[in-house]
Order: sequence, then structure tokens, then C-alpha cells
Amino acid sequence: MKDEGDDSSGIGMAAGEEIDGETGPSVGGEPDATAADGSGAAADGRPGAATSAGSGVGAGGGSGAVTDESIGVIAFLTRSPVRVRVLHALHRNGPVEKRELRDLVDGVRTTVTRNLTALEDRGWIEDTPEGYEITGCGRMIVEELVALTESASLAVDLRPALRWLNVERLDLDLRHFERANITAAASTNPYAPIEEQVALVRRATAVRAALPTVNRQILEASRRTARSDGGDVTLVVEAEAITELRGRYPELFADVCRECAVLEYEGTLPYYLGVDGDDGVQLGTTDDDNLIRVLLRFEPDDGVRSWATDRFERFERDAHPVEKPG
Repeated sequence: MKDEGDDSSGIGMAAGEEIDGETGPSVGGEPDATAADGSGAAADGRPGAATSAGSGVGAGGGSGAVTDESIGVIAFLTRSPVRVRVLHALHRNGPVEKRELRDLVDGVRTTVTRNLTALEDRGWIEDTPEGYEITGCGRMIVEELVALTESASLAVDLRPALRWLNVERLDLDLRHFERANITAAASTNPYAPIEEQVALVRRATAVRAALPTVNRQILEASRRTARSDGGDVTLVVEAEAITELRGRYPELFADVCRECAVLEYEGTLPYYLGVDGDDGVQLGTTDDDNLIRVLLRFEPDDGVRSWATDRFERFERDAHPVEKPG
């Protein structure tokens, strides 16, 4: 059975790095280099590995440079989940004894011991009388790693949404998506985003929405909200959709025009945008069949609210009011 700390493939290994006592291949297949002073010490203090020529600040690597050595550091960490968990546990809990650390990272004794030694050799942790403790360098590493894992988790969570949303067109920082609730169409329920959209409009006391496409349920929900106490609904609707609504639901659409402020937008709305009276924001996109494929619901957030308000007002300025029926 392969141990968590092992990786017999050697993929992404740093020059001269050891796994269970075996020396791995050098990056790029080159032999290990020694330090200029002949000590054979690496820049991070480990024996037997050295900074390769052309890397580091002194050799033009500069701050933020991607070098073989920096890639090797990342490979060293990600090859063993235990190493990451150990650093994270020490960062959060302070000095921790080895036995307690094994429980915190849920690792077997030999694996934890081997990884503690590897992290200590790199100068990222140290063994003190109070227990193992993270160093300043280790703290810097784990803080950056936590940010990276959060970004990776966000990318996974947003995958259904990003399939349909044009992020460049949105011009909205993806960090705002971290707390968004995502409802995506699925084979088991392709109408889930539409159902969520209708439910949100029904619950709101005030709604401003830009609608690339409109169905009967949205019209009914908008009319219901507008008729409620203090109800205030403004809808910006594509001209093509308005023509279709007049033909398919003439009486219902006439009611909506009487109860709500309906504006006709000449052109194509790039996405569905809803701003409700509770400072929530909804964002969705449609497919070629004019079905909403994904709906994101943002909790009150000043940044998202400001962005959504600005975008809606742009759509509103470019539209003209639909005449209310007599």
C-alpha cells in the first residue's frame, strides 16, 4: 500500500530531493549542483541541493520569478497532503507535540515523523521544548498555500457557472463569487435556475431586473410583487422578447405593464441581472434556447451591489418605457 508521503513517480521533484531515502532526479535531468562556496548546501539550508544557475534574485530571477527551484518547492508540498496539513495545523494551533499533531492531521506515525523531518530540514518548522512550531518562513509558505487552495476550491465551485458566463464581459472580480449561491441546470432538473429565479422575484418587495428572456412565471411573479404592499418592480426587457410576450400572453403582459415599470431594450442583454430590495443580487445567463442555464445569488455585498446597480442603470438608460395600456 502506497504511503501518503510517498510518490514513486518522482514527478515535479526538486533537484536532489529524497523520498524515503532515495535520491530523486534533478529538475530537467541535470545533475545536482553545489553551492559556490563548495559547501554543497542549498539556498534553503538543505544539504546536497543548491540554487541552480540563472535562478534567484542575484541571477535575474527577481521577485515573483518562476524558477525550477520554486516549482520544486511547490512539488515538495503538494506531493504529500500530510505536509500541507502539518503546516496548516501548526500555523493555526501554535506549538504542538508530535502525538497531538498526528491526531490533528489524521496521519500514521511513520508518515508524520518523516514529513516533520522533511519540513524541519527546510527550515519551515522547528522542534522546541513545547512541541513543533512553525517558523516565519513556514508561516509565509502556508499563508500563500491557503490562498492558492481557496482559489482552487473557488475554481471548482464555479466550474458550472463559468461554462456559461463570460467573465470578461462581466468585468466583476471573481473573488466576489466566493459567497455566491449557484443554481445550475442539470439533467435531472434543467429548469432549476428558472425556478430559483421565479422564487426570488416572488419573495422580494422590490425588484429591478434586466431580462434577456421572459417566461410566464416571471411575468406572474413580477405582477404579484408589484401588487404587494410597497411593491416596486422595474423590468428592462429585450425588444424581441416584448414582441413575443405581446403575442403569447397579451392580457398578462398588459397587466404587468400597468403594475410595473417596463422598459424596452433595443439590442441584446448579455445576461440576466436582478437587484432586489434586500440588497441581494442575482446573475444568470441563457443558452441558445433562451433557457437560464445558471443562476448566481449573491448575499448583500457592497462591491457586488455597486457593480450590479451601475450595470442595471446602464441598461435602463439605453431603454425606453413601454406605453401602459389604457
